[in-house]
Amino acid sequence: MKARRSRSLASRVFPRVLATALMSAWQAPGSAATEPVEFDSRFLMRKPGQQVDVGRFARGDGVVPGDYTVDVYVNGDWLGRRLVRFDGPGDQAVPCVDEELLDQMNLTDAARTAARNAGQGACTQLGSLIGDASHTFDLSILRLDLSVPQAALRRSVQGYVDPRSWDGGVTSATLAYDLNTYRTRGAIDSSSTYLGLQAGLNLGNWHLRQRSMLNWQSAGGYRYQNIATYLQRDLPDLRGQLTLGDAFTEGIMFDSIGFRGVRLASDDRMLPSSLRGYAPLIRGIAQSNARVEVSQNGNKLYETSVAPGPFEINDLYATGYGGELTVRVTEADGRVHSFAVPYASVAQLLRPGAMRYSVAVGQARDALFTGKDMLVQATVQRGFTNLLTGYAGAVAMRDYQSGLAGLALNTRVGAFALDLTQARLDKAGVAGSSGSSARLSYSKFVPSTFTNLTLAAYRFSSSGFRSLRDALQARAPGEDGPRDFLAAGRRRSELQLTLNQHLGEKWGDLYLSGSSRDYWDRGGRTTQFQAGYNNRMRLFGTSVAYTIAASRQRDGVTGRMSNQIYASMSLPLGRSPQAPMLSLASTSGGPGGSMQQALLNGSALEDNSLSYGLSASRGQGGAMAGGNVQYRARAGTVSASLSRGSSYTQYAMGLRGAVVAHPGGVTLANDLGETVGIVEAKDAKGARVTNAPGVRVDGRGYAVIPYLTPYALNSVELDPKGLPLDVELSATRARIAPRANSVVMVRFATVAGRSAMVTVALPDGSHPPFGASVRDASGAEVGLVGQGGRALVRGVADTGSLDIRWGEQPDARCRLDYRLPERGQPSLSYFHLKAVCTMPEVSTALRP
Repeated sequence: MKARRSRSLASRVFPRVLATALMSAWQAPGSAATEPVEFDSRFLMRKPGQQVDVGRFARGDGVVPGDYTVDVYVNGDWLGRRLVRFDGPGDQAVPCVDEELLDQMNLTDAARTAARNAGQGACTQLGSLIGDASHTFDLSILRLDLSVPQAALRRSVQGYVDPRSWDGGVTSATLAYDLNTYRTRGAIDSSSTYLGLQAGLNLGNWHLRQRSMLNWQSAGGYRYQNIATYLQRDLPDLRGQLTLGDAFTEGIMFDSIGFRGVRLASDDRMLPSSLRGYAPLIRGIAQSNARVEVSQNGNKLYETSVAPGPFEINDLYATGYGGELTVRVTEADGRVHSFAVPYASVAQLLRPGAMRYSVAVGQARDALFTGKDMLVQATVQRGFTNLLTGYAGAVAMRDYQSGLAGLALNTRVGAFALDLTQARLDKAGVAGSSGSSARLSYSKFVPSTFTNLTLAAYRFSSSGFRSLRDALQARAPGEDGPRDFLAAGRRRSELQLTLNQHLGEKWGDLYLSGSSRDYWDRGGRTTQFQAGYNNRMRLFGTSVAYTIAASRQRDGVTGRMSNQIYASMSLPLGRSPQAPMLSLASTSGGPGGSMQQALLNGSALEDNSLSYGLSASRGQGGAMAGGNVQYRARAGTVSASLSRGSSYTQYAMGLRGAVVAHPGGVTLANDLGETVGIVEAKDAKGARVTNAPGVRVDGRGYAVIPYLTPYALNSVELDPKGLPLDVELSATRARIAPRANSVVMVRFATVAGRSAMVTVALPDGSHPPFGASVRDASGAEVGLVGQGGRALVRGVADTGSLDIRWGEQPDARCRLDYRLPERGQPSLSYFHLKAVCTMPEVSTALRP
């Protein structure tokens, strides 16, 4: 007989299908599905006088007594994953509710007391503890749902996850690396290699982290930079994070400054998602296969290679502080241009009673400052009412003090925040000064017009005002001693504006962002802006996207202002999801002058793991053609690019990945975030993690989920497609709520055993009746007999005996001994065997 393919859970799904079919046929309309149902077994009669015992299907799929690790839900809200004891007669066991589970159910004091008084036995049912409470259990996904009257529960906000369910993870070590090498040959030969490293060690709830960078350039040699080394742990009782070592102060109220010391700050991620009150998106345009570097306050945060055309960087490492970002673009022919991206927070309003805080003490640590002066900074925000939030802060360092106070208002015309900062600088050899600075922030979304307007900051400073960074720069040695910034460019006022306008489904979107500033000690005003319009249209039956953009920016290399106009259109070359995209673009002005480009980008393979691009352009520098490719594998991501112009050749290669050491061994990953999950599914090699693209279980049964959201529910799902039929996943979905920086184990139980399709016959040539139970030597049910005597058995040994029962009478059972063929390569089809089943004292071996 032709082998059949199946991934059904024979020992669980088939009984449920049979019970559902029987109950659907006999259940009267409107009757409760949980009530016992009597079946007329004469419909399943094997021969006159012998009937099948179908009593065990009277209540659907039964649960045998034992301990089960289940996901517990109360009224649909996840309570956590825990071990629950099921007890009861036969295969109708029910969950035992103990005091620990009662404590986790968020019951009112009265309901908890009454339940504890009612719970006298070793296994107490929920309904006997709480009136009108009930439960349902889905054995196939190990989910236990508890239904409790709302009056017995305390009120909890949406998205609440009990802190007792937060998983602190396991002892682990991690190393993420990002290697990129870039080289050009031509009129100017140059090469650059960048290696970024992020190392971590977790011991209990303590997390050691180290971020460093190694950069080599042909013109400047090697440079190593320790970006940050710190020890961190969360403090749930304080809803905060404690950091020891190299860190940064918050940039919400004052300048963000690096320091070496101790910091205690609140963490809003510990709040439920509905109560949570920013690294910016960087946009730019590359004219060739270019190298892009992002730095802040002298620290390089990011480096990557980009293809020609518009690029976006939206995955900057979460620094947790603000400050202007410098973006440096190195083109394939050696040209360099850069621009600044404002990084400031908008108005912050807190809910009544909510609070944010931060306290930092340590030695100032900044690229422009080599001293070891102590720095103290403290900030606090408090929500008083729905309309009013107050905030204040102070910073102190030798010869410098600053204080801030402000209010945030929620009004019908928008959200406002107004604060005033007073600062004083007294430094030997530097003219002392004191002054104030006022800042106004505004944010408004107009639903009727889909207008999102953010006046990120308008600041006016008096002539004597010095920020903390000004104070540090005044301490930095110059040619003639400390610098006097009274004679340098001192900002008088600054305006930052962001506007996003949706014009309707047919009219596209408009955006505008920019800044303008003037100075006390020099005339003129520096203005930078980006403006653009995006929309789509139908052309020859194809959806075409187009963009028109204009910008004015100061070049960070030459210091000159330049204007640039950009226009592009993109259309897919096909209708499949992986159809390549053709883009035509034209750029006028800017550092590189006018240029016309044609770009072709696409992806291939499962999960779009392979991406590629081709480009051709012509401009003032001549013609250029190039290509780039990236492949995301389970163990890492490899990228490469090559381009050639009239006077140069460029090529680059990149390698990105991570290594995680955990109790199960060492596992490779293609990426690594702050909070990580390790899937453990023994013998499930090749199973795909559906919500983590490109992640599959390796040959040892492990996979790394690079990104998990801390203090929130994360759903992890495994796709069993392609698994050998000898491997069965007991569940394909799990939920986890990890603590920040943790490495948590997400375990999926697997059943690895032989599988076979057996056609069973009795000595008289007939077959055991439909629904007969097939059990192994230990008494565990491994399958059921279907039509024609066929039984799909799962999880059996290579050799052994099977007991087939269809009743309690002595003649309502038979036994067979079997021997399966030797194991070969993992099979995607079942072995088909035939057997004659006899009474226990007579045995007939299976014949293949």
